Amino acid sequence: MITFDRPSSGRRPLTVAAGCAGVAALVWLAWPSAEPAGRPSPATVAGSAGNQAAPAPGSRPRVLPVPGGSEPVDPARMFDLGLAGDLRVDLETKAALDLIVAELGDNPSAQALEKLERSLRGGLPREAAEQVLAMVRSYRAYTQALATSAALQRPPQSPEEMRQLLAQDAALRRRHFDAATSDALFGVQEAYSRYMLDAQAIDSDPRLSAVEKARRIHALRSALPGEVAELEPALSPQASELALRIAELRERGGTEAQVQALRTQAMGPDAASSLGEMEAQNAQWAERHQAFRQARDALLATSPADPRAAVEQLLAQHFSAEELPGARAYDRQPRP
Repeated sequence: MITFDRPSSGRRPLTVAAGCAGVAALVWLAWPSAEPAGRPSPATVAGSAGNQAAPAPGSRPRVLPVPGGSEPVDPARMFDLGLAGDLRVDLETKAALDLIVAELGDNPSAQALEKLERSLRGGLPREAAEQVLAMVRSYRAYTQALATSAALQRPPQSPEEMRQLLAQDAALRRRHFDAATSDALFGVQEAYSRYMLDAQAIDSDPRLSAVEKARRIHALRSALPGEVAELEPALSPQASELALRIAELRERGGTEAQVQALRTQAMGPDAASSLGEMEAQNAQWAERHQAFRQARDALLATSPADPRAAVEQLLAQHFSAEELPGARAYDRQPRP
């Protein structure tokens, strides 16, 4: 039996990209490299369970390797069991599968596969072990198909192409997993990606006022599954309500001091100060990039002999070496 669980608030957060990182981060979520990112070191995931007996149902908590840590973790410990010994599938199950598949590599040896099977059969109840082994096989096939698909396509150039890519990836997942498993593993990510695209479209619409944008984004956030807000507090109803109140205050002519006072009342002084600084940095970045885009358009209108080299030189004039990767990513993000 498999139980499909909701992720708890203590689990790994999604990253809400603000300002310059917006859709560039979304493209990263949906456009994986052919090589697994963050491949764990061989010491991170242990695979030898020997002849140890399977644990009693529900007798141990799930354990995932600590990023950067060297303490090995038995793969069987990465999966959560219900009190009856049933396998519970959720967002953290995907994290475990990512680690195991990355550790196996593209062409695992028979010895590596046997070692993994020993660990899972020795550390999980029989039915749960069979389910995990089947899930690992499906996940390996899925990630290989996804890498092949990505290698044959160009990165999306518009929001519509991004939506098509997300729909294509969702269809690919459902070819490798049943609907319930696919939703448990990927549903939160899919909802977050759809939200990011919709929010980007609203934020980039010049016909909307700041308050209209805030109201529409607030409506989007209110419709998100609860799991997204649990994993990313910046998308919570409380944070969304505060953003809307700030937009309405500014529309009424409120000062930045009044805005900061409202933030402080809702969030406390430290969080309010950090948010104010981040907002100022994002605004400054947007202004600098807008100046670059205007200069770039004017430059390209002169038909330079080597347009790419000319744009690169212009980028270096507007941004420091440390800022260039972010500036390039921001410049390549899909536009409405």
